[in-house]
Amino acid sequence: ETYEWARKMAVDALEYDDDEGANPAGALEEILEAPERLKDLDLDAFAEELERQGFGNKSITLYDIRAELNCRYKDLRTAFASANPEELFDTLTKETPETFYIGKMVIASVIGISHKKPQGEQLDQANPVRNDETGLWQCPFCLKNDFPELSDVWNHFDAGSCPGQATGIRLRLDNGISGYIHIKNLSDKHVTNPEERVSIGQLIHCRIIKIDVERFSVDCTSKSSDLADKNHEWRPPKDPYYDQDTEDKDIRTEQEAKKNKQRQTYIKRVIVHPAFHNISFAE
Repeated sequence: ETYEWARKMAVDALEYDDDEGANPAGALEEILEAPERLKDLDLDAFAEELERQGFGNKSITLYDIRAELNCRYKDLRTAFASANPEELFDTLTKETPETFYIGKMVIASVIGISHKKPQGEQLDQANPVRNDETGLWQCPFCLKNDFPELSDVWNHFDAGSCPGQATGIRLRLDNGISGYIHIKNLSDKHVTNPEERVSIGQLIHCRIIKIDVERFSVDCTSKSSDLADKNHEWRPPKDPYYDQDTEDKDIRTEQEAKKNKQRQTYIKRVIVHPAFHNISFAE
């Protein structure tokens, strides 16, 4: 049915009069040689007339016909473009920038301890330490401390059994993304051996500090100061129209009320009776 509409569009574009007896097929061939004349057609009015005649809303069809007459056989679909790393990350993880972002608090499972294996020069300069209480020797890298003799420590090096110094812990988030906490971000206190703080399979609270969309991994921190985030360093930015001044005023009012409540001291009476309690006048 749309073939007739294409011919009608060609005749209208060429502005043939009804008494000229225009050949629709010839008009169509002529318009293919000069398709720019189709730009003057009011396709919206044409679509309204078709809808009035009971053909339904054919606006999209008419615009497609004009596009085909302008560029025959052209694929009108948007050119294919490979997904960028961010789009690929969002698609595969089913996350969005609103649900997965830097500063978000997450729960992760500890799946391992990462180590940095000592190199040749480091091994040559190694200085094993002997525990005077137990009489056993300790590896200065992996901190294993059950070697009876000093030679056992060197055999430990030569056999390649030393995993090296612990550098952090490896995590697995609920959405399947792998995570990592560097040993310096494990605690506010200095940590030498992560196994003293966490164990394999343990669930820990941490905060995202970096997202690597290409490697599908995140860096996290489990410091108490970062988890508390009292200075709001990791929280997402608030709405630009958020009334921060009013919030600050409410916080100050609440703090002053707490201070005034603490000042209202009274002499506590020591009376041994289950129904007696020290209370203030307001209470």
